[in-house]
Amino acid sequence: MGIEIVEDHEKKTPADALGTRISARAMELGLSCNVVQIPGMGGTFRIAPPLTITDEEIHEGIRILDQAFADCLSGKC
Repeated sequence: MGIEIVEDHEKKTPADALGTRISARAMELGLSCNVVQIPGMGGTFRIAPPLTITDEEIHEGIRILDQAFADCLSGKC
């Protein structure tokens, strides 16, 4: 699964810098996430949790990712 961050929803223009900031903020909050670092694809998060992940860990990861998005979209990162 993945999440693609774009600057323009109609044109699907990748938002490389925003993806990098969200990834860095998530790491600061305790979630290591894999964001593609290829030019033009830097706004794509690959989501591949381990098979042994618990429901609690999934909820915590989503909470952290949600906070990272909120922080960066509001200009806090």
